[in-house]
Amino acid sequence: MNEAMKKLKKLIFDNLNKKILILGTIGIPVNEIKYKLGVGQLYKKVLDDLFIAKYGYINMNQNDAKSLETLIEIKKGEPLFSNKIIPCDLIIFIYVNPKILRILCAKENEYYDEALKLQNELLKNLHSNNYSFIKVEFYKNSIGLDHVGRNVYICGDYNGFLTDKRDIAKYDDEDNNFFHFPYIKPVKNINDLQRKQGFLLLIYDNFLEVKDCLSIDKKYRKLFNHFNLVYIITEDEEKLEQGHIKYTNINFASEILDDEDINELYYDYILNTETINFSSSKIKILSDINNFLKNKKTIKTNDLANNFNISIRQAERYMIDYNKLYRNIGYDYSKNEWYIIH
Repeated sequence: MNEAMKKLKKLIFDNLNKKILILGTIGIPVNEIKYKLGVGQLYKKVLDDLFIAKYGYINMNQNDAKSLETLIEIKKGEPLFSNKIIPCDLIIFIYVNPKILRILCAKENEYYDEALKLQNELLKNLHSNNYSFIKVEFYKNSIGLDHVGRNVYICGDYNGFLTDKRDIAKYDDEDNNFFHFPYIKPVKNINDLQRKQGFLLLIYDNFLEVKDCLSIDKKYRKLFNHFNLVYIITEDEEKLEQGHIKYTNINFASEILDDEDINELYYDYILNTETINFSSSKIKILSDINNFLKNKKTIKTNDLANNFNISIRQAERYMIDYNKLYRNIGYDYSKNEWYIIH
């Protein structure tokens, strides 16, 4: 979504002298997009305001809506988010791959069939009427369902308060099989997590042999890498304030997550985590760095920069990309050095 947002923002701010329509189907999180852009109006809000101005209340029927739609006018510099085509100078069409749209609809509580039908109808309308428009695909590089586990492991006393979707008949719809989440799997101790994998691990900090963040990462990174996300349940205020351990999937929470929290994490992770798409030249550089780090436990950024004859800033970027690929480094801020987990 990041690249799409950058493209959308550039299109808008390069055309502030135009009346811009941002067109897309239902299910797309337009409130979130509008917030990130910092500009824009929502079609429903504009329509409601027109109705209130005319009647003093909101109790609109279909005929009322149609009569007021003709009064909607897009302002220059204030793009309108809509799933209807409104007269404008520039149309930006937000497109979402059907597989991702299915997930968005689940997250936004919209009907997927209606959302897909509307997206196809809008595109057909744009093409058949020869509208000039710019297409921006959102969530193009999202990892999708295939790269996300569905098991939720809980290490510690578990009283069955989370909903295991295997026990609910309504989640047996084959056409919506991504709803088969989560599968709850309690384990008694951390040793039982060996060879386990899944989307989420919830673990109480009293099960960890080490307590400070650096030691937790160094000792448990390999184990925790088997899960997309890890939440350590702790009362340690310092850890809770920190929120997570940088360059890892390890987070902290004050209490066990509930159904709503877990589902929100699940959808957000799928939608906002992007696939690794490095060029062959970047892969070669990262492979060279991997060979360079094989026998090292720590390294400072300037040492890496000197060895590869690059700037310190470039070296930092390479290390961050390296970790995306190999997931085996962290940063010790007290010593200003990277550590490698072999």
